[in-house]
Amino acid sequence: MSAKTLQRAALQQALQWLKVGKAEALLVVKLDRLTCSVRDLGLLVETYFLAGKWSLMSVSEQIDTRTAAGRMVLHILEAVSQWERETIGERTAEAMAYKRRQREYTGGEPPYGWQLAADGVHPDPHVDEQAIIREALELKAAGLSMRKIGAQLAARDLLPRQGKMWNPKIVRDLLQAEVA
Repeated sequence: MSAKTLQRAALQQALQWLKVGKAEALLVVKLDRLTCSVRDLGLLVETYFLAGKWSLMSVSEQIDTRTAAGRMVLHILEAVSQWERETIGERTAEAMAYKRRQREYTGGEPPYGWQLAADGVHPDPHVDEQAIIREALELKAAGLSMRKIGAQLAARDLLPRQGKMWNPKIVRDLLQAEVA
């Protein structure tokens, strides 16, 4: 399970063993497998390992919370780990935004009116859907409501991708779709 949460069955069982005296320490191979949150680590240290009754030990980082130095190193490493995760997240978001600005495929279904090009990276106009967008825009320019635009499109057997009926929200999204 992800180290993003402390609500993991095996971790909760290990912490329970500490509480009832079945264990004296929690040994982890690597700290990032325990938690990836400075807040959660602080909560664990404060609740279980600060008073010295139980110990937290990490094999990879050679941390032992039985000493003040071990607790300090623990907090420094966890802060650096969180910074690293956040930096990776920021870089990923920036890279995805750049790809979208370059009109490159970033995953998921291409927006209405577009299809994935043969290169698998760039979108190409979807001819039939582009025609539906243009028709919807003409109906809007003629003063029809969202509901009436949907009814007109359905009457001409022009349906959304999922084959359902047009509703005002889908029509509104359609009118905001990019025209090639």
